[in-house]
Amino acid sequence: MRRDQKEQIVGDLQQSLQAADNLIISGYRGLTVKDMTELRRTVTEAGGRMRVVKKTLLLRALEGREQAVLAGFMEGPIAVTFVSGDPTPVLKSMSAFARGHEHLQFKGGWIESQGVDGSQLVEIASLPPREELLAILLASIQGPLAQFAATLQAVPRDLVLTLQALADKQGGAAAAQA
Repeated sequence: MRRDQKEQIVGDLQQSLQAADNLIISGYRGLTVKDMTELRRTVTEAGGRMRVVKKTLLLRALEGREQAVLAGFMEGPIAVTFVSGDPTPVLKSMSAFARGHEHLQFKGGWIESQGVDGSQLVEIASLPPREELLAILLASIQGPLAQFAATLQAVPRDLVLTLQALADKQGGAAAAQA
């Protein structure tokens, strides 16, 4: 590969890195071309962009602490997935693909401005969707508030019911005397 071609690839990688919030590095040794095509299609449908890159060119495109953290994940042939926004759908699709193809391995990545290893990527992939997590959070906040409101309503309600029972009892005794 000529120097100008390498510079072009590094420039393309830098643009992709600037556009993406998250980066997933995976190993694909042992996957067929058909498998890689299917994997790229599923990643694209989930909102990511996968690219097979040379490690040296990716390291040149990376800057700062990302380079130091991600260099440790670059062993063997690697594919890089660029994700803008929430990485969970892309990780879920890649994880589902990996269940049927044991050759796909999560090596590490850069998620939400932090370096993560392969096991952490698998954990992120197993999380429920964002909407479901927000619903769980809302339910956990709403439950105690609803119980507190019911407790506050119970005091005057019980007082009224007690006074009503007393009035009925006294009213019943007055009617029996007459």
